[in-house]
Amino acid sequence: MKKSIFFVIFFIPAFLLLFSFGASAEYYNMNLEDMRSEAYLLVNLDTDTVVFSQNADEKLQCASLVKTTTAILVVEKCENLDAVVTVTESSLAPLKGIYSASCDLQVGEEISVRNLLYCMLLENSNDAANVLAEYIGGSIDSFVTMMNDFAKSIGCENTNFTNAHGLDEDGEYTTAYDQYLLTRHAMDNSVIAAIAATVDYTVPATNLSDARELNTVVDIIENGSRYYYEYAKGFRTGHTDGAKRCAAVLATKDAYSYIGIVLGCPNECIDDCGYPDNTALYEARRMFRWAFKNLKMTTIAEATDIITDVPVSLSTQTDHVRLMPEKQIQALLLSTVDESSLEYIYETQENIMAPVEKGDVLGTVKIKYADNVIASVNLVAGDSVKRSPILHFGYVAKTVILSPVFLMILAVVLIGVLLYIFIIYSRYKKKQAETRKRLREIKNSNYVSSEDFAEIRKEAEKKK
Repeated sequence: MKKSIFFVIFFIPAFLLLFSFGASAEYYNMNLEDMRSEAYLLVNLDTDTVVFSQNADEKLQCASLVKTTTAILVVEKCENLDAVVTVTESSLAPLKGIYSASCDLQVGEEISVRNLLYCMLLENSNDAANVLAEYIGGSIDSFVTMMNDFAKSIGCENTNFTNAHGLDEDGEYTTAYDQYLLTRHAMDNSVIAAIAATVDYTVPATNLSDARELNTVVDIIENGSRYYYEYAKGFRTGHTDGAKRCAAVLATKDAYSYIGIVLGCPNECIDDCGYPDNTALYEARRMFRWAFKNLKMTTIAEATDIITDVPVSLSTQTDHVRLMPEKQIQALLLSTVDESSLEYIYETQENIMAPVEKGDVLGTVKIKYADNVIASVNLVAGDSVKRSPILHFGYVAKTVILSPVFLMILAVVLIGVLLYIFIIYSRYKKKQAETRKRLREIKNSNYVSSEDFAEIRKEAEKKK
């Protein structure tokens, strides 16, 4: 009874606060009405919890967010980021006649891989992206193949790249979720993370150019910009006619970290400035502000908490084993969660038998919201339970006796015995019939007296 009360007053209310990544997280969206983007996603990196998700698997273009993947491959494949690259005609040719972001690289110019990365990531330089792609891949087409292979390797199931820079092309698409995976991977690389968080950088003069003064296009990290958000730490923004406004942003505050992805925002004026705004950055900032204000990380169960117990057999030591969470459970707490909208599914293994080792997984608690499992927590044995040799022998004997194989063998043996008895009996009956026949023949013979016949029959009876 005490254990049941404990489960009700502690465990169930605690799990009302637990949300696991991969579940539908539409339950937060009511707090962010009138989002302008075609797709968006906000994920808490501390728990892999989806906070907001709208059309996260819809295939869309993402403009210069493509350069995140380009940067990943360059940094991971290049052995020396300070190696000097010579700009080629073939790397610049695809961009001729196209008005797009550029650092005005010249054929024959010598510039380091690192500085090309700064050009590409700070100012969205498309020519730098092509130069890097050709240098790493041998050709731009080969590099694009590498990009697609890499994306698939980290779980991007709805992404296809056709270039290294993100300009509109038929057949190029991604999703908000896939961009989250790519941004998270890039964030874990210290070189890319440092460049993405840089506001200003000077590229030293080269053989064909004076020094270049770079300034980030990720305005959300630039103090003084109308898009500035003090907790933003970079990553990418992009804009083309096909992709519209796009952004992938990392924000950190009070040890909480989030990645926000916004795709397909209209290029429109929303703050009376008189010219189009980067609406993707406004939307990303809205999501961050809401999350930092309304969500709190809370420890809702310790690994030492006794949740419930389950029966265990084959032990004289005890007839039950206590269950605990597999590890300390932390989750984002949302004060407005409607408890009546959650469904709890409690499952434990059936017919648990000793021996049981402390830490063995023996059950789960699942919490569902809107027909989606939003949490699934393993319950493990809190104690070891030894097996009784006598009870185990009895169990094995019973199992063997009642097993189909044993019953089949027993049936075969019984059939064999019955068949043997039948054969012996048949032989006996046959001999008996032969004796009677012989006696009849002797009795009917003229030369045998009745006394002799009686003597012969007596001898026959002895032989039986």
